[in-house]
Amino acid sequence: MSEIFLYPQLRVESSIKLSAKRAQKHLNWYKSQLDPFLNAYLDEKIAEASKIHPETTVLGEEIRRFVAAGGKRVRPAFAYSAYVASSGRSFEAILYASAALELLHAFALIHDDIIDKADLRRGEPSVHKAFEYFHKNRKFKGSSQKFGIDTAILVGDLALSFADELLNTAPFPSERIRRAKSYYDLMKKQVLYGEYLDVLVPVKGQVTEEDILKILEYKTAKYTIERPLHIGAVLAGAEEEDLIVYSSYGVPLGQAFQMQDDVMGTFGSEEKIGKPTDSDIKEGKQTMLVVKAYEFSSSSDRKVLNRVIGNNKATNEEIEEAREIIRQCGALDYSQNLSYKLINSAKAAIREAKLVEEGRNYLLEAADYLLTRST
Repeated sequence: MSEIFLYPQLRVESSIKLSAKRAQKHLNWYKSQLDPFLNAYLDEKIAEASKIHPETTVLGEEIRRFVAAGGKRVRPAFAYSAYVASSGRSFEAILYASAALELLHAFALIHDDIIDKADLRRGEPSVHKAFEYFHKNRKFKGSSQKFGIDTAILVGDLALSFADELLNTAPFPSERIRRAKSYYDLMKKQVLYGEYLDVLVPVKGQVTEEDILKILEYKTAKYTIERPLHIGAVLAGAEEEDLIVYSSYGVPLGQAFQMQDDVMGTFGSEEKIGKPTDSDIKEGKQTMLVVKAYEFSSSSDRKVLNRVIGNNKATNEEIEEAREIIRQCGALDYSQNLSYKLINSAKAAIREAKLVEEGRNYLLEAADYLLTRST
């Protein structure tokens, strides 16, 4: 298949659609393998908690509810694919390590929902809201909202503890675990730095495209793709020089992944993304769409954006007016075109790499899956 740069107005090649379907099938398959393992592990943790006090089991049960509510298991699948691409062969062992990444993701999302004051995650109550309802239903004393937030922080921390435990006890040689943990620790630190930049940007003003790309690199690309790939590869015994190709693939693909999510978060459907599609605009989330809208729009349109973006009380009509400005000024096309260029850059990095074919094919297919995501 010849290399193409896919722009929104061009029809997606049928071969790319087929490749994307294979990626989706792979994700579904790995999820079907990982979820029973995670459920069994969480059953053990809930049983452990019951020996401490019957009330403590609700923490593990909430982690299980949250994980079961959805998610594609993207990070575990990338770790598995790099493991296979780097000649790894122990399926049971990589399940342990990749399950750790899903629980680390649960930790990050639970805390992220608190920061964003998000009521929904994957179409269901976020953890802090679930415990707020729990407090009300049990008729506890005090503030339901405070109880919800306090308990959700603990649930997130517990998910992180479980993630650490899973990686530490994965049945790999100790030296491979040590190397994997160095990338796992980087993954944890870098996503927190990225999250802080994401919190800082809305209050800082004068946000640039470079600022957004840096946030996308640290909050999403390294966390979602690059570090999971590194973890899977070193668990298979890959050397440091072998990891360069995974970085060349993972960073641009991860940046594109988040830009596509931001497009869907503004122009998608609540049914598809599991949260209101006006929430990013009302929260004033600084995305490539918003940065370019301010750069490309007229002064009168910028006044509208100033009135609507970050306004929790914006009406549906005002939200749609802001969307239309983003469309008409070219910010939507710019964001999509940039994400497609990044995806093709990622594909070019991996195509000629000396990797086991099964793993390389999935990585190429995963990039095509991003190309076909639509609003």
